[in-house]
Amino acid sequence: MKDRLKWHIGFWLGYTLIYACLNTLFAGGTSDLKYEWPIRFLRFWANELVMLPLKLVATYIFLYWIVPRFLLQGNYLKGILVYLLQLIPILVVYRLVIYYVASPMLYGEYPAYDTLSLKRILYSFVDVGSAIGIASTFELLRGKLESHRREKELIKEKLQSELSFLRSQTNPHFLFNTLNNIYVLARKQSELTAPVVLKLSQILRFMLYECNKPYISIGDELTIIQDYLELEKLRYDDRLKVDYKEEVDDFSTSIAPLLLLPLVENAFKHGASESRFDAWIEIEIKLENHLLSLSAKNSCEETYLDDGSGIGLKNVKRQLELIYGENHTLNIQPGKGAFEVFLTIQLS
Repeated sequence: MKDRLKWHIGFWLGYTLIYACLNTLFAGGTSDLKYEWPIRFLRFWANELVMLPLKLVATYIFLYWIVPRFLLQGNYLKGILVYLLQLIPILVVYRLVIYYVASPMLYGEYPAYDTLSLKRILYSFVDVGSAIGIASTFELLRGKLESHRREKELIKEKLQSELSFLRSQTNPHFLFNTLNNIYVLARKQSELTAPVVLKLSQILRFMLYECNKPYISIGDELTIIQDYLELEKLRYDDRLKVDYKEEVDDFSTSIAPLLLLPLVENAFKHGASESRFDAWIEIEIKLENHLLSLSAKNSCEETYLDDGSGIGLKNVKRQLELIYGENHTLNIQPGKGAFEVFLTIQLS
């Protein structure tokens, strides 16, 4: 409210100063020209300040009563008629103030003309109308800018809510798959059960405390991927061949969390758990000059023709669209015997 009050005071101060300058340069009779321009300017400015209260009344009645109650409701004709009826007494008082206050103040005498003649009232209507028009234009512009700002905030909040929802889906999805792995190890009473639970706790700690941030370092994302790889190696032992390579020129580069891990997890899901024969996975991650590329390939059965429509890949697709837009490409190539995912992101 204080800021709006400052804006209104500043607007009307500027309005009176501009009008005083215009009158100083282009208006005034012989009696006005006998004064030096600084005195002439101050005289006209004083006149504008005297007439300003009536312009304020006329303007704010229009902006805060006629516009919201009639014009914004579509009652244009009724609104105009009501306002003209409200404006007539204001114009009459406006003419009387000119006659009894402004003219004696500026010239030391009352004007000789009929101050309430139709011609004089129409002249004052133009004068008051210009103030209403200028103020309404500024108010309309302010409203448009405010509406645009709110629209951007709503879009931002919607996107953030959608991202939070997607990430909240990713965590249970990953946890569900890993708990299934632990269940299998526990049924076998494997010695690997405890190490797997420990690795899982490290990954969950990362998801709970780091993934709420909008961005993390690529180094942190790669660390959690390596922990995941170790977890899976404990589970599959020699039944799965994993070839993992990474080449990064700057580990502090920022990236949105949980974008790469689901792609790696997807390779294990289809490259090992659904393969009856020798399974293999090849993962290569590169970062050079802020350009990130990931290649994830895994073996699959000849009849496996998934198009990447699972929850994990769906979430990654949507997050990439929301965060990186046109600055990324994601290609999923299902086929007989192999499933390939290629991702590039410009991380500038």
